[in-house]
Amino acid sequence: MSPAQSPDSGLETVRTRLRGGIVWGAVGVGSGRVLQFVTTLILARILAPEHFGALAVALVVQTIALNITELGATAALARADRDPQEIAPTIFTIGLVTSALLTGAVFLGAPALAAAMGDPAATQVVQIMAFTILLAGLSGVPAAMVWRDYLQRPRALVEIAGTVCTLILVIPMALDGWGAFALAWSRLGGQLVTTAGYWLITPQRFRPGFDRTVAGYVLRLGMPLAMANLVVFATLNLDYIVVGRELGAAELGVYLLAFNLASLPSSLITAVIRTVAVPTFGRLHRAGRLAGAAPGMLGISAYLAMPVSALLVGLAEPLIHVLYGQAWAGASAAMIGLGIFGAGRILTEMLADMCVGAGRTGGLFWVQVAWFATLLPALLVGASFSGLAGIGAAQAVVVWLVVLPLYFVVVRITVGARTGAMLRNCLPPVAAATVAGLAGWLVATVVGQPLFALIAGGLTGTALYLLLTLKYALQALKSLRSLTASGADGARVPASTTAPLSLRS
Repeated sequence: MSPAQSPDSGLETVRTRLRGGIVWGAVGVGSGRVLQFVTTLILARILAPEHFGALAVALVVQTIALNITELGATAALARADRDPQEIAPTIFTIGLVTSALLTGAVFLGAPALAAAMGDPAATQVVQIMAFTILLAGLSGVPAAMVWRDYLQRPRALVEIAGTVCTLILVIPMALDGWGAFALAWSRLGGQLVTTAGYWLITPQRFRPGFDRTVAGYVLRLGMPLAMANLVVFATLNLDYIVVGRELGAAELGVYLLAFNLASLPSSLITAVIRTVAVPTFGRLHRAGRLAGAAPGMLGISAYLAMPVSALLVGLAEPLIHVLYGQAWAGASAAMIGLGIFGAGRILTEMLADMCVGAGRTGGLFWVQVAWFATLLPALLVGASFSGLAGIGAAQAVVVWLVVLPLYFVVVRITVGARTGAMLRNCLPPVAAATVAGLAGWLVATVVGQPLFALIAGGLTGTALYLLLTLKYALQALKSLRSLTASGADGARVPASTTAPLSLRS
């Protein structure tokens, strides 16, 4: 260490990066999601539900493939416990090979995949989207280096640029009658911009290489995570497969719109948290502090997630009517269950990231297997009895009654966090959000007119939640500050971070 440097200055640099990462992560994710949301609003007035159904088929295949392109190896870079010069070339090679193989497999298998999901006409859309898998493999290592070093400001600009490119391409294509192809080609263009952007902003560039010892290390860490990701994204897309086969392409398009709207809060909150979660949890784990920090961090996630999901449930009908029009009214039936599911999904993502930060990912795979095994029959029963409403209800029941309890067990075993403490930190926001959602629904029902019902119900529910959780919010903010400091320097987590938060003033 040079005389000009000190431990305190180094730690302060990490703290600054962590706090900046949270802020810019929020800006990047928020801006990207808002742009995507606006795009969907516009396209819903131009395209038919069947076009969104074809996109849903392609997205199922793309999403599953993208999450195993590098076999989980980039998690080794993100954990920041090994020299990137040592492991990055091997990780790059693994990502290139697997993404190329997956791209070819999806392109050649597109006819069978589209037919299996009940929409053979989506074959060419799937083939176009296949090339986004190869592009994602090319950007895996640069993106992981950006993630590792908390470079969220340039990352935000790259993600926004990709989304803007998609928006610029898709609207004129849709107006010109391209249909589902407008959705596919625009996403390919956006992915190309994003890949180029990550190569421009990455702090270090690496060439492909291979070291057998390094490959063994990264695959031992990454393979359980990749297999868990494969199962989890197959699970999260299982509903699209069931809807497409059981209810048809038009209903699949309606469900895609409902799911995207219902999951908007959970995807925003999860993506913001994940911009810094794994590196922070990795540092907390090495300092022996992760078990103590886990309940407080989970409570903060619950505080952010629960009210938005509750209001989505309570205001589903006027929300769909105002945003998309009467043609998409069927989406509100699925929104009720999907809103409840979204809140639970935020908690599962946080618990999974704790295991990744601790470097113990084996248990995640078995949780996802149980999720898949219970969700498939639940979806089939729900679809047969209640259509889209039954699909949404099946998602909610399985995530809250099966998946979350299993995650609590895994985190207790792998991280050492106390289940009781985690539950006590989650229950107050759940209770307050339930009350707020019911209040919003009652007000909206009385008002009647969709726009005014949405405004009045939203304001009522939000105000009530903030009132009920005022003390909780102050404690959560204090906990977050303690966690950012602990993630940077390994200082002991204060008791207030792990103590249960309360609604009572």
